[in-house]
Amino acid sequence: MKAYGGDLRKKALNRGARPLVFRSGTMHITLRSTKAKGKASFQNSEKRNKVKNFVYTFSAKKGVKILSFANVGNHLHLHVKLHNSVLYKAWIRGLSSGLAMISMGLEGLRQLKERKQRFWDQRPFSRVIQSFRHFMNTKSYMEVNILEGLGMPRVQAETLILESRRYFKSG
Repeated sequence: MKAYGGDLRKKALNRGARPLVFRSGTMHITLRSTKAKGKASFQNSEKRNKVKNFVYTFSAKKGVKILSFANVGNHLHLHVKLHNSVLYKAWIRGLSSGLAMISMGLEGLRQLKERKQRFWDQRPFSRVIQSFRHFMNTKSYMEVNILEGLGMPRVQAETLILESRRYFKSG
């Protein structure tokens, strides 16, 4: 499994280069912030559409194809197809700063900076999708997170996705 970021960055032995895949594969990326709660939540009614539109339009500008997107309130899941590493660096920097700005606003980010706090909890977590089975598992995981973001309890969302897979597999 090729994964990088998030909790994996806490130990020195896990600090290798971020594995990226271009053209031939896809990646699952997660951005998480505990500051994105209440009015600052990505799911806030005023921000939900802004976040979604920003993710899709900014990604299109930078040449990153969004295969699926899940907004769960305090974190975002993206299933993406990248084209090169230079575009990835510009894309992830711009995406993370733009999302922080949408969530907190300029004044909120200034207050965080004054308190020497960061908006994002950790570096973005990324995982390379290596096989068709892994691709399908990621697709199911994204669907569960989409339903969870819409307010469905996680257990119920997992059951619904699992049962729908069984139904269409047997039929």
